[in-house]
Amino acid sequence: MQTSHLLARRQLLSLLGGTCLAASTSPSAWAQTAALSKKPASSAGWRLLINEAVTGEVNSFVLTNRYRPLADFISLQIKGRAVAVEPVVDIKRFMTVAQGAIKPELVFGKSVNQLAKLVRDNGYQPIVKRADAYKSAFIVLKDSPIKTLADAAGVKIFMPDAASATSAVALAELRWQKVAAGRITHVKFQEEVAQSITNGFAQMGAVNPTVAKKWVEDGGRVVAQTQPVVNWSLLASPSVTPEAVVLLRDALMGTNAEAAAVLTAVGVKEWAKAERKDYLDLLTYTKE
Repeated sequence: MQTSHLLARRQLLSLLGGTCLAASTSPSAWAQTAALSKKPASSAGWRLLINEAVTGEVNSFVLTNRYRPLADFISLQIKGRAVAVEPVVDIKRFMTVAQGAIKPELVFGKSVNQLAKLVRDNGYQPIVKRADAYKSAFIVLKDSPIKTLADAAGVKIFMPDAASATSAVALAELRWQKVAAGRITHVKFQEEVAQSITNGFAQMGAVNPTVAKKWVEDGGRVVAQTQPVVNWSLLASPSVTPEAVVLLRDALMGTNAEAAAVLTAVGVKEWAKAERKDYLDLLTYTKE
């Protein structure tokens, strides 16, 4: 097994046990973290900007605590420099902060279509992504006459926030399948879509995999899914050096087998290497 992966695992186990690894780590290990940022040495710490898209969680305290283990683990990789967690619930505000003159060093988000724009247009560097692909699902009631996506021509469809990845890829799939919906209505949260279908406000809804799974468990049906695209991702800003990107990627991927606490906290089963092409392909699909 690679040395960097072993180091990452030992660091994480120490972190979760409440001990301080910095004092016991060898100089040669910390030498890998030299020149992590192109910013001046006086820069105090790093920022980890978080957006969970439209999951319904809006409590900043809860969100900050959820990503604290990830931030602490990253801090261990960058000479123990503090990593502040900055949750932003609103997708548009999240993008404004990420695109600002002073960009956060790290960005983690679930609206991958928006992350793709940061990669394409703002110089952000992909580090890792959730290993499984992202797909939106089209849901209907159990007794709905709609059996396939082609049957949805002319019907009313509810979708979450227009800026969300769920809506972006759902609309892309409708275009690709040449299905002309009767009317698209956007509501704020994923759960509102399912509730709207249950209450008869629309014949079909587009939701994320989590909501779709619960929908089926409760007796509803999924009639179609979108094409698979890149999933939740961690990006580095243009100020972070390529060497630091590689270091963090290796460390995070090294946690896949033995760092369940960090992965589970953010809802990721396994990290995979993220490539720039993943995000460009997504934007080609969504035409954004």
